[in-house]
Amino acid sequence: MPNSNSLEQNIYRNLAAQIQSGFYSKGNRFPPAQEIARLFNVSYGPAQRALKALEKEGLIKVGRGKETLVLKKPYENYLESDTFKKRILSLIDLSHSLRLFSPAINLQGMYHMDLEKELENPLPENNRIEQWRTQYRLFDNSLSALGNQTLHGLYHDINAFVESAFLDIFHVSFTEEEEKTYLNRLVNDYRTCLENCKNGKMAEAKKGLEALTDPFHITAEQYLATLPADRTIQENFSWSPQKGRTRYCDMIAIDLVRKINDGTHPAGTLLPNGAILANIYHVSPITIRRTIALLNKLGVAKTVNGVGTRVVSTENTHLSVSLKAIILGNNLRTFLEAYQLFAMTSEPFISYSFPHFPEELTDKLRQAATIAEPNIAISAITATCLQGIVRYCPLASIREITSKLTLLLLNGSAIPHAELTIDWNRSSKELAEALDAKNGHLFACLFSRILNKTFATMKTHLKKMGVKNIDRIAQPVMNDC
Repeated sequence: MPNSNSLEQNIYRNLAAQIQSGFYSKGNRFPPAQEIARLFNVSYGPAQRALKALEKEGLIKVGRGKETLVLKKPYENYLESDTFKKRILSLIDLSHSLRLFSPAINLQGMYHMDLEKELENPLPENNRIEQWRTQYRLFDNSLSALGNQTLHGLYHDINAFVESAFLDIFHVSFTEEEEKTYLNRLVNDYRTCLENCKNGKMAEAKKGLEALTDPFHITAEQYLATLPADRTIQENFSWSPQKGRTRYCDMIAIDLVRKINDGTHPAGTLLPNGAILANIYHVSPITIRRTIALLNKLGVAKTVNGVGTRVVSTENTHLSVSLKAIILGNNLRTFLEAYQLFAMTSEPFISYSFPHFPEELTDKLRQAATIAEPNIAISAITATCLQGIVRYCPLASIREITSKLTLLLLNGSAIPHAELTIDWNRSSKELAEALDAKNGHLFACLFSRILNKTFATMKTHLKKMGVKNIDRIAQPVMNDC
């Protein structure tokens, strides 16, 4: 199937990877379209097209009125495939990135799972594939417990890119007995993490998850580092949130209108040129051209050839209605999901990136932390941190995820500020002290706690605004600093 990030192609690659990993063996039943649609939270159409693609490749036989059966794996040996060879460097980067943020996300999801019910389930039988499948299910359950479709989509894209690489590497790196020992430890120690979480021992659960994650990914990274990689053909990991539904120009237009209304770009002044805007928002020039066209259509700005795009009066009775049409629907739900995701990953992302921030960026963070109004201060710190991660984090996968989060968070640009219930004087002082001490880990932890608190306020505020289907988006758990 063509290598792109359409919805059905992403589902296809996820399912093909599960066949390659042995989760569905030759002759076994394969899920029907309705079940796949439910698993991937999509409509019937993309699931059915993904099944047809698998059948066209000869991987499955779709039963008309009968069970769909697995016929073969996509590759005889995935680690010898051209696809794998084109991804070696990106897989090293992605593996390291997953070591940083997956334990944090897993812990958050674990906290919101039905742990009583989960701990009643018997341990999987002493079978390699069954044990791997059980861990896959448990992690997927933890994601589902967070109620975040955007997060689920991120891991679908990750799984589609990795395919069976990490599992295959694990299989060839260890003897059958060594893998059996690791899996037994994985199953039992993960259960201990569930019990610690159930008993409120979050720090112990977090350490346990990190201890389980590291050996798996370090094994993959060490193996991949020994392989020759042609940099001229390497394929980068890409995350495409909300496939088929995302219009980044809408989000950027909303943010620019907010800046026009608050005086950042006063009436009569020229907006920054296309290249500057593309750099600010981490998007392509064509997306900026669409944004400018939308602003012209809304009557907010007027583009003059050879001059630029000038801000005009915003006293347009249709403007608020037009903006409301843009931001309602799924956009505000997506904003809250992105906010939750950043709240959960901000500590590892900022902590890892902080040593690479230039002095001018940390100065900008200090200035933002001194702003008296908490909503404005937190927005400024968030924007500066996102910018710093996208520009200076050494890991391309984290830069990619953060750049897309930056755009998704623009969905909330037009939301009126809510009254925050935090002691900003104290928080501001603590953030400033951490920055003065150049303690990136402490700064990241403190700011993560602030984001967790503001998430609760933001969710309540959106519910009062009438935004629907956000009850299941879970409240992130506080970290100890």
